[in-house]
Amino acid sequence: MSMRTRIRILGLWAALLMTPAAWAASCTLTNSGISFGAYDPLAAQPRDTNATIQNTCVGAPGENVTYGIAVNELSPSGSTMTLSNGSMALQYDLYLDLGRTVIWGDGTNGTSMIQDSYNITSGPVDKTYTVYGRIFGGQYTATPGAYSDSLVITVSY
Repeated sequence: MSMRTRIRILGLWAALLMTPAAWAASCTLTNSGISFGAYDPLAAQPRDTNATIQNTCVGAPGENVTYGIAVNELSPSGSTMTLSNGSMALQYDLYLDLGRTVIWGDGTNGTSMIQDSYNITSGPVDKTYTVYGRIFGGQYTATPGAYSDSLVITVSY
């Protein structure tokens, strides 16, 4: 092997070793949105629903990806979230479990994040998570209308 060929091979190895970012995983989130439907403010029982969040990661085969998925309300109103219709509000929360005991948030103030890890295979890897919502019952001052909220869902890996 000539000296010129050795230098080229060493240069190629050096380039591969010096560019780990080229092999770093990349992840994206999609969600189904959450809709509670009609809420009866005179009912004592809560209104429950669910939605899905999908995290898709791509990277080098065999690469391990560890991540957390958090949610933050754009206009925090305390420990619960608020659906708004003008000056009217409905209190609700999002949960990570069907029993609705683990509040989904950013990992602070008693909330938990979705946390997971897996190895990348030969193509994109999709993981789907169910999020459970609940509007609390007995919010008697609510008036008819469309209520909405804006959330920021982030994935950190």
